[in-house]
Formats: sequence, structure tokens, C-alpha cells
Amino acid sequence: MAGFEPKYEGIQEMILRDQYLLTCDKFIQIFLREKGKLSLKELTKVSNDYFEAHGYAAENHEKKINGVNN
Repeated sequence: MAGFEPKYEGIQEMILRDQYLLTCDKFIQIFLREKGKLSLKELTKVSNDYFEAHGYAAENHEKKINGVNN
């Protein structure tokens, strides 16, 4: 919990951030964790930038994993 506010909003953001990371594939998880402590808003922006840079279509993020269309 280091780096998060010890208030309801800070704990809520930490939980949502961790849940978001758990839904990502391993490569983007590592990439996002390397970026350090990001707010939820920053996390989603960086994730979208990653998807666009690696050739994921915006509407098909969950369908393309590790460069392979499912």
C-alpha cells in the first residue's frame, strides 16, 4: 500500500488498479509495472498507447493476445 493515500479513495484506487493489472496479459503487466505508480487514469492512457503502438485494434484489445488473433 506504499504510495497510496490511507483513505477510502486511495484504497479504492489501489484495488481497482490491481484488478485492472490482473486482467492484462503478462507483457503489458510488466510494461505497466515498470512505469511505476500510475493513477488509474494514467494507467488506462498508457495501456491504450501500448495497444496502439503494438498493433492492437482499439475495438479488439481482448481478442489479440501476444501478437496472435484468437
